[in-house]
Amino acid sequence: MNLTDNKSRILCSAAFSALCLAFATSAAAQEDIDIDEVVVTGTSIRGVEAVGSATVKLDRIELQKTGFNSPVDILRTVPQIQNLGYDDVPHVAQNGNGNQQRGTTVNLRGLGSNATLLLVDGRRVAPTGNVFSFTEANQLPVSMIERIDVVADGSSAIYGSDAVAGVVNYITRKSFEGLEITARTTQNKYYSQYGGSIIGGHAWSLPFGSGRGVAAYDRDHRGAMLQGKSRYLRQDLRDLGGNDNRVRNNTATIAPGGAIVVASTTPNTALPTAGTFVYYGLPANYQPGVTTGASLIRNQPPLMDSADYVDFIPETDRSQLSLNLEQDVGDRLTFYYGGFYHHRESTSRTLQQSGVRTIPASSPLYIPGVPGVAPGAPLTVAFSFLRDIDQMKVLTTDTGISHTVGTRVDLMANWRADVAFTSSTTRTCANCIDPLNANLNGAALQAALNTGTFNPFSATPASREELAKFLVPAQDKARSRLAQTSVRLDGPLFDLPAGTVRAAAGYERLYLMQNNTRYGIQGVPDTNDAFAERTIDAFYGELFIPVIGEEQSVPFVRSLDLDIAGRTEKYSDVGRASNPKIGVNWSINEDLSIKGAWGRSFRAPNLIENNPIFFSRISLTTLTNNSGDPTIPVQNAATRQTNVIALAGSNADLVPEKAESTSFTVDYQPSAVPGLRLSATYYKIHYENQIIGLQTALATFLATPNNRAQYAPFIVAAPQPSTCVNGNPATYNPVYAQAMADPNLVILDQSNFCSAAALVFPRNANAGINEQDGVDVSINYGFETGLGDFNFNANATKILHNRVKITPQSAEQDGRDRINYPVSLRGRAGLTWNRDFWTAGLFMNYVGEYTNDLPIAVGGVLQPVKKVKSWETFDAVVAYTVPKDAGGYRISINVQNLFDRDPPTVLSANGNGLDVQNANVFGRMGTLQITKSF
Repeated sequence: MNLTDNKSRILCSAAFSALCLAFATSAAAQEDIDIDEVVVTGTSIRGVEAVGSATVKLDRIELQKTGFNSPVDILRTVPQIQNLGYDDVPHVAQNGNGNQQRGTTVNLRGLGSNATLLLVDGRRVAPTGNVFSFTEANQLPVSMIERIDVVADGSSAIYGSDAVAGVVNYITRKSFEGLEITARTTQNKYYSQYGGSIIGGHAWSLPFGSGRGVAAYDRDHRGAMLQGKSRYLRQDLRDLGGNDNRVRNNTATIAPGGAIVVASTTPNTALPTAGTFVYYGLPANYQPGVTTGASLIRNQPPLMDSADYVDFIPETDRSQLSLNLEQDVGDRLTFYYGGFYHHRESTSRTLQQSGVRTIPASSPLYIPGVPGVAPGAPLTVAFSFLRDIDQMKVLTTDTGISHTVGTRVDLMANWRADVAFTSSTTRTCANCIDPLNANLNGAALQAALNTGTFNPFSATPASREELAKFLVPAQDKARSRLAQTSVRLDGPLFDLPAGTVRAAAGYERLYLMQNNTRYGIQGVPDTNDAFAERTIDAFYGELFIPVIGEEQSVPFVRSLDLDIAGRTEKYSDVGRASNPKIGVNWSINEDLSIKGAWGRSFRAPNLIENNPIFFSRISLTTLTNNSGDPTIPVQNAATRQTNVIALAGSNADLVPEKAESTSFTVDYQPSAVPGLRLSATYYKIHYENQIIGLQTALATFLATPNNRAQYAPFIVAAPQPSTCVNGNPATYNPVYAQAMADPNLVILDQSNFCSAAALVFPRNANAGINEQDGVDVSINYGFETGLGDFNFNANATKILHNRVKITPQSAEQDGRDRINYPVSLRGRAGLTWNRDFWTAGLFMNYVGEYTNDLPIAVGGVLQPVKKVKSWETFDAVVAYTVPKDAGGYRISINVQNLFDRDPPTVLSANGNGLDVQNANVFGRMGTLQITKSF
């Protein structure tokens, strides 16, 4: 097959015909290369397009138009993909706050990142993760991607577990002739990013057969962005109508100098967010053993905003390498190799605070005569280490490597055998920090305060030797491995009047391993070495039947094709699963066609989700409390907040998720209007036993009386006794002591445990039942004029219903257009123009309005439930492309958020002043790319 012809077929669809002229000229300048294998997503049968399910295809032109240099950023221009879950920007919903290594995922329909299966050339990739397990979606250079296929339909019959919401398949470039070098830079008002890529390829001929190879390398550096650079990300949100969160009950972000915290019986009117606590600042002339309570400064603690010291996005360096090789031996045998390497290092600045600590009367640091403190009673203190070691840094690394070797053998009667082996590994270190860094051993710090060997109030920085006693090294490393052996046969069976019946059958054996090692996390000295493995044997088959063909002249049927697929898998640890799928393509005439699909899908709990040894922790957290439950009292009237102890983590009792999906698509390409294509898809998914990390819902446990009732199985009212001593479980309410007895449990900072009013269990659970249906709409129209060629493209998705039962006991809810849930209306539309070597385009991105039903209290007044306004932004691209034979270069300027639109203000229990899941603070962002071809 001629390369230029092939690209014309792939790229120059009706949707993008206006852009093809600029790129076809460049493609034609390359040498002709035969392409033998075309990867099709959604089917196992060679030479057959996926039947029944609509597929979104982002080709090379679409990748270049966006100006993004990561696959995930490109994919997030697709309306069916919601930005919930794992991202290098901290998220709350769908376990995003457990993303320690700052990984990124793709989330179709908002059903969860783990419900979307990510593939590279149809093959799985080893998962990553320390606290939660997921597939890293940014592992390939964009220059190496030929196209990205998105099938937003259940596909477990083809691919097995995880394909509940659908499949995203990166198709890499198998043939390329020459060398192409790209340099790029991205700028906005908060950070700079620069990088470059190189891709080279060549075809050769040997005495025994032809071969071809393509290699690409990409290097990228992104600077860090402090939270304090955006007013939406500060602790002090008063200018947005929110609270000054530098003070929160008896915890505060204290600047060097320290403060004394004293419990009171009346609200603190000078510092409303302090609740019933009074803060005392220390005088500048503080001296141990000399300073008394009379010289303290009431309600004037030295405060600072942590946003000025904590990164919102880390400084990141990323390297990616990809290689594809193919060698023919004769006319029937081909050996191939595909591999890639990915390495990312992220460095985050952070701020270590003391937490709530005490100074006993026996300590030389003790200050007698503090108002409100009984003589001889310990002092409660808060302080910062900023004077001692300035800002701290946390290093996170993520490395992945994958190799696939295989052979294709053409057998008799046009049958083909494909045998392949894939080995994929990932290694992460999500908490790799040196000594004197942000890892606090609370017990050691308390001991230093008791003896006075560390003075938090001193103007003189402490020695490194003293700091090293409680700012301790730590590690949180994870290693996973995937080994997949696959054998597939496909070819024709027999002929029918409408065409040839084709079939595919195969066997796969999949081995998965996860090994995590933790030491010293949050000062806990115990080593935690967790290991789990799983083996899966799978058999699958698929049958393509052309029922009616054009030659049969059946009224209202130009063609009718049927596809039947099935797959059964046997797990070494969670049993057996079998899933069917049926697809139908019905072409009524040249203009109108209809397709439909029905199938069942499933997802087995991953190796971290159902193994408590990997992730089980207990910690104190503050919840918005409007529950009306008198047994869990509001502790801070100004903010209506209550402290609870949360036990989060994995769950050994999880069972596989199950889903049933149906979809119907109508395509209309009127011959009377050449270049116009209209498409609409209706889909419905019934999803049960959904594994929900209730960590996501924790912020809402007490938000309303209804929520209190819904989450009742996971909430235990448990006020601490007056004799409670922080750090001594024997003095706690017995409910907490019992929960803390689990040997797998990592117990985080106990310095304020005595303030807890309840124990909550936000663990992984098969709690979710989700039924979602909606419509995807696509309009494409390309036309020629004397001024150039134009193309209009619009894509939108509308979720009609998203019925959710958060727990089996809860009432059904509308899980759409609410914070932490999918936004029902999303879209992207664009108009592009092409003339000669010039291309220009303008695109609008739309995120519909939704409800903030987790409002905060400001000044003791609960804010009303509010609508969050829709967010419209515009992107633009201008490119100049010169064919290879005339110099071979391309210059493009891409601008995101062209008009520098601010995000909507959202003050909720999620924190911050915006919802980072549906908007961003980056403002106008421009990217310049220069590409030279040789």
